[in-house]
Amino acid sequence: MEYSKEVQRHACFYMNSVTFLVEDCLFKVPREPFEKESAIFCDMFALPQGDGEIVEGLSDEAPIRLYGVNKEDFEQLLKALFGRRHGRAPCSPGTIEQWTSVLKLSTAWGFEQVRTAAIDALMALGVSAIDRVVLGRKYDIQSREWLLPGLNELARRAEPIAFEEASQIGFDTALKLASVRERLALSRNPGYHAMERIIVAPSRDESAQHLDFSDQIITTFDL
Repeated sequence: MEYSKEVQRHACFYMNSVTFLVEDCLFKVPREPFEKESAIFCDMFALPQGDGEIVEGLSDEAPIRLYGVNKEDFEQLLKALFGRRHGRAPCSPGTIEQWTSVLKLSTAWGFEQVRTAAIDALMALGVSAIDRVVLGRKYDIQSREWLLPGLNELARRAEPIAFEEASQIGFDTALKLASVRERLALSRNPGYHAMERIIVAPSRDESAQHLDFSDQIITTFDL
């Protein structure tokens, strides 16, 4: 086919692709979402290339290598990133484990909108109270909507926090929860000693299940 004038690339609908190597797997995807949604990747793509150098990311032979990244985690990030931009697809992340992978990489690389979507999805899927606190600490989720339900559930439950759970959520968090629980419970029952029950004692405490510790948790944890 002959053209009467010079051919131009469309300003919006001529998309560049980028090839990544993650572990032993190549991924070739549109480059634009990485540039627009992650400052880290935007800066990476903006690095000047020397004359005669092979530009990484343009081919399978010279991919951008993402070291220290799990290919399954990266796959879930791509599903969330492109599923959100183009509508939910059947292969979009669907489990707590998959959305945790999305949360991990979106936090590391500054995909703020994808990170928010991951947090919302995990809340909708009913992530456990322990995991709320663990993920909150690990990925710096400080919002009241995320932390308060989990902390309140831990304070209200009849079973004491086990040593293994305390090590997961952090002993400082476990001690703060014990303090919260003790202050409110003592006001109703002067003989209550929650500091022992929440971490050490094997006994159940049914009375705490009917209490709401929200105000005390908000104050103690500065939510």
